[in-house]
This record gives sequence, C-alpha cells and structure tokens, in this order.
Amino acid sequence: MAKQKFYAIKAPDGGKIVLSWEECQQLTHGVKGVLFRAFPSRAEAQNWIDGISAPVPKGLRIYVDGSFLEGFPKAGWGFIVVENDTEIARGSGVTVFDAESRNIDGECMASFQAMKWLEANDKTAVICHDYEGVARWAKGEWKAKSSIAQKYVEACRPLVHRVSFEKVAAHTGVKWNEAVDKLAKDAIAREKKGPASVEPKVAPSAPAEPKVAPSEPVEPPVAKSVPEPIKDPKTGQMSLPL
Repeated sequence: MAKQKFYAIKAPDGGKIVLSWEECQQLTHGVKGVLFRAFPSRAEAQNWIDGISAPVPKGLRIYVDGSFLEGFPKAGWGFIVVENDTEIARGSGVTVFDAESRNIDGECMASFQAMKWLEANDKTAVICHDYEGVARWAKGEWKAKSSIAQKYVEACRPLVHRVSFEKVAAHTGVKWNEAVDKLAKDAIAREKKGPASVEPKVAPSAPAEPKVAPSEPVEPPVAKSVPEPIKDPKTGQMSLPL
C-alpha cells in the first residue's frame, strides 16, 4: 500500500494541505504565484507553509532532470551532486539519439549518468528525481515496455546497487531540483547554438624572398697595361704607339 502523502499549497493569501495529487492539481494548475510540494507528514507540510525550514538532508544526494523543447529532436539531461546541501559536481548534455518519449529520455539519461558518476567515484547516493519512472523502472517495479525504458533498465542494471531513490515534486521551489531543471534546459540551448564559428587567427608570415636565378660568375675585367709614350725625334712630341 502506498504511503499517504501530504500536499502543501502555499499561496499569497495563505496555505492549505490536501491529501491527493488530483486535488492539489485542481487547486494549483494555471494559478500564478502558487507553490506546492509533497511531504511524508502533515507536520512537515505545515512547517513548509509556515516558512519553517526543514533540516538539511545529510549525505550524498544527486538531483536529476530531463527537458524537451518543441522543434529540437533530442532531450536535454542534467545532474547535480550535492553533499550536505553543497554542490560538489554536475554534468549535462543532450541525448545521443532523437528523443522518442520527449523529456522522459532526458530523465532516464540523467539518472544513468548520475549512476556512472557514482561508479567512477566509488560512492553511493540518493537519486532525487521528479519523474516516477526513473525509480520504478530501475527497481523493476514497472515493466519496461518502451524502447527508452528498456535501454535504461539494461544500462543501469550493473550500477543500480549504488543508489536509492527519492521522488521530488517538480517546480515546487526545491532549490536543487529547480537548478537541475535549468541545467537540462541550458544543455538544449547550448546544443542548438552549436560550436561558435570563429575564423582561425593566422600570424602574418614574413614576405618571401624573391627568387633570383643564379647568374654565371663574372670575372673582373683585366686591367690592360698602358704602353709608355715614345718621343718623336724629329718634332720632339710624345705620343703612344699604335
């Protein structure tokens, strides 16, 4: 039997606690300025409405989320690793293949990437997610019918022993859940923009030396000896011999 949840609704004119998700949706859908969040106890729900902060969860937690944008074929994914409410790592990207189930592809990829991070760092953690299938498929509680669900189950089977799961209500003001939601959206925006096209900067090269065909060596002119002038015995004038 599923445990009873308490849905706290916080509005500018006051707060309310309801006992079903359906009633919570009816009271909050399309209403501006309203926040809501699920709690395991009425006391925690009331404390949230009254603004009393819950104790910071201890240990390692990884918040995961996926995103999908109409007109873009792939889903975005992101995870943020938090230890004692302090971020220590994060990762994000888009799915390799086109998304067949919109943001669900991103949710599954985010969870799988979080498990890979834990495996690489030899750690265990709580995965905090807002899509229920992330936990249900991994734990074998839901039958994996879709292709993405089957791929997810197969991929995380050797890694799932490192995690437990905790569902977090989406868009209810949970700090890290809101942060990872933005991370998944930013991954799509970054991918859509693509790599910046920057012209490579090439240093100007020195002008090439002009190519000159080698000339034949020129021998220096040989100085001709100048004959001594001869004196004409008749006239007494000096002249050079012809």
